[in-house]
Amino acid sequence: MLLNIFKFYLLGLVIAFFVCLVIGVFWLGWRALRHLDKTIKERQGALYDAIMMSMVSIPVLAFAFMAILIVLNA
Repeated sequence: MLLNIFKFYLLGLVIAFFVCLVIGVFWLGWRALRHLDKTIKERQGALYDAIMMSMVSIPVLAFAFMAILIVLNA
C-alpha cells in the first residue's frame, strides 16, 4: 500500500514539474513578447521569480495530482 502511494506521489511530482515548467516558459515568453523587461536585471529578476514560484508550487501540486491519480485509479 505504501509503495502504491509513493508511486502515485512520484508520478504527481513529475506531472507537477512539467506543468510548472510549461507555465513558467509561457509566462517568461509572454513577458518577452510584450517587452516588459527592459534591462538584464529585470529579465534576471523575472527568471528568478519564475524559478521560485515553481519551487514553491511543485510540492503542493504534486499532492494535488497524487490525489487526482488515486481517485482516477480507484
